[in-house]
This record gives sequence, structure tokens and C-alpha cells, in this order.
Amino acid sequence: MADAPPVTLYLRQLSQKEQQIQSEKDYGIERLRTANMNVLYKYCDREGVEGILRTLELKLPYISDVNDPLECLPYLYCPDDKAAIDERCLSAFERDNRPLPVDYKEKLDELIEEGKIQNDLVDAHRKVLEEYNRTKGCLLSVSDNAKETVMWAHYAERHKGGVIGIDFDNICPTTNKPVGIKMRSVDYSENRPKINVLEEPEESISEEEIRKTVGTKSIGWSYEKEYRAIFLVDALETLQQQGLAHLEDFNGRKTWFLRLNTESIREIVFGLFTEDSLRLAIRKLVERPELQHVKLHQAEEAETYTLNLKVIA
Repeated sequence: MADAPPVTLYLRQLSQKEQQIQSEKDYGIERLRTANMNVLYKYCDREGVEGILRTLELKLPYISDVNDPLECLPYLYCPDDKAAIDERCLSAFERDNRPLPVDYKEKLDELIEEGKIQNDLVDAHRKVLEEYNRTKGCLLSVSDNAKETVMWAHYAERHKGGVIGIDFDNICPTTNKPVGIKMRSVDYSENRPKINVLEEPEESISEEEIRKTVGTKSIGWSYEKEYRAIFLVDALETLQQQGLAHLEDFNGRKTWFLRLNTESIREIVFGLFTEDSLRLAIRKLVERPELQHVKLHQAEEAETYTLNLKVIA
């Protein structure tokens, strides 16, 4: 039986050449997305933007917490492949140490003809996947774009919150080399990923299935320009031992948080309707010595439905 990959989180130390580029960055450049920075954007409500800057942590929700109920759940099917079904059934009998019924072959043919066994195999795999999404896999989602009005409306409390620009090549706090996270762009499609359950391991989820299902969304969400990273709970427990993640109660549920390198926080964007009280709270937070490099921007109306971003500090 194949196990799910022990570490889906992709941490990487920058090469010597990349470190040189990192050291040569002009952090005083007053524009978003500098050429030498892997900056992606986290849209936040009022509480979220202040909380991230205060704690220097990112919440990692479980995969099952995504908005779209069809997201991260592929279209599962089982073809009428008698030989493969027979092999899967024999494996189950052997695993459970059960003797084969005398009429096993006849019953198998009958169940395949009725389509019952195919439905049972699909249902069994769906339960394994749903359990994985609910308890074993966490997700970090950010955007390639800080100017999308729909994103501000949905995820930044109708333009009252803010957006945090984070450099994912230098996200983890370390004493040695810069450590980044491999963020993968989401594929947008009119069709859900299709998974043949007979090609997947029993009672577990393959890495290929994880990447395919978590890395694909409906084309209707394409305005998000989303990037994602998957975190297995096993990997987070290892990071916790290194002081890079921790588990705590959040709204009545145990939730994982990823610690941030203060240098990874590059930009804060205020929304069209961000209140003065939040602006003041954020300004005080970025006045701390470890955050004085952070640039502040103000979202402004434009002739189009894409916002302009003005440097204000």
C-alpha cells in the first residue's frame, strides 16, 4: 500500500547566486513586485491584517475549509475493468485476512454488471480524500495581484481590510540561509480533475492526486490569480519542533500557524474604505524595528475596475 508523501511542503534554501541577488535588493524601491522579489499577496479582513502583523504568523486552514464545495474534490470514476477490480478486491480480502467466498467469481461478475462495486470503490475513495482534506492537509493561498476589486470585496471585508505583500523566497525565520516556500500557480479549468480510483493506492492519497486536485479550480475563480502551497500535518509537526510552526485553538478548532521571517513582509496596502483606527494600528505595528522596512500603499479608484496603488510611506 502506498503512503501519502511525508512532506508536501516545499522548503528550499536559496542558492549562492540567489543569496547574492537577495543581498543586492534595494528595499527602498517604492513600487510593488520588484524584479528580484517573489512577492505574493494575502488579502485580509480588518482583524486578519492586524493579527498577522502583530503575531508575524500566517494561518494554515485545512483543505476542507475552501469556499467552493467542489474544490479539492476531483471527479472520481471507476471503469469497468474487471481485471483491475478483481485485483483490488483480492487485495482487500488478503488485507482483512478473509477467505474468498465459494461463488466469488460469479458474484464479482454480477456486481460489476450492476455497477455496484464500481460505486462502492468510488465512495470509499471519496471518504479517504475527504478525511485527508479535513485532518491531514493544510493550505496556504495567496494571490499574484493586489489590485483586483472582486478580491478586495470577497476577502478584504469589502475594501475595509488590507493586503499584505510577502516575499516567499525569504519567508521562514532562520539564522543561516534564506529559506523559501515553493508556491505553485493554480490551474483554472472548466472541467474538474478526473481520477481513476483503480489507479490510486488503497486507503491513501497519492502525491499526484494531491497536486492535481488542490492545484485546479473552476475557471470562474480565475480572477483570483491564486498561488498555493500544501502542508501535510506530519510536516507541520516537524516544523513545530524547529520553532517554525505551531498549533493553537482558533475559533474552537485546533489550527496550524506558520511563523514568518520579518524580512518577508514587504508591503501593506490599505483598502478604499480602511478606517483611520486600523491605519493607525498598522502604522504602529510597522514602526517596530523589525518591520520598519515595510512599505505602505493606498488603493485608489481608477478609470477601470482595477485599482491604482499609491505609495504613502
